[in-house]
Amino acid sequence: MRKLGAGILAVVAVLVSAAPAFTQEKQKVVYGLSIPDRVGSLVYARTIDFESKSPGLGYALRFGGKPGWMVDVYLYDFGLKTIPSDAESDVIKNQLAQARGDIFELGKRGTYANVTDKGDFKVPESGKPRFICSSFGYLRGDHVDIDVESYLCLSSWKDKFVKVRMTAPKGTLARSDATSFVQAWIELLR
Repeated sequence: MRKLGAGILAVVAVLVSAAPAFTQEKQKVVYGLSIPDRVGSLVYARTIDFESKSPGLGYALRFGGKPGWMVDVYLYDFGLKTIPSDAESDVIKNQLAQARGDIFELGKRGTYANVTDKGDFKVPESGKPRFICSSFGYLRGDHVDIDVESYLCLSSWKDKFVKVRMTAPKGTLARSDATSFVQAWIELLR
């Protein structure tokens, strides 16, 4: 009986001491960047690997937010060997223009409807920007009848593009939510 009790205590001790290791295993590493369980106020959910099937397309990191929010961070290089660290470089501006064009193209195809440009902004707002951003409004969903607000922000890190895409039903996601999440990414990318 004593041996059984001692054995159970030993197993419990091992499990308790291993708990921090299990927590660390949840953390993902993408291109050498450690992704914590939480970035800003949003919880990391999973990584989607595009890179193994389509080199250059990288990875999408899905984050959970409020109900109806869709939040993804994409890390990719499109096969470019070097990507400037300056968010206002032509390479970053062109990538933002392409991503903006993709949203309007989805409007032309009928996936979205009534796509409207709600303006550009930078994060941080003053000084040298680390991310350049655009905001949109459109309708989406199976019946293209859900009115949403969407934010698209772009930067780079270690020769990878970093694209943040946040979309949610109108009135549930504000520009300040996008700015806060992007600001948290600025801290993470240091």
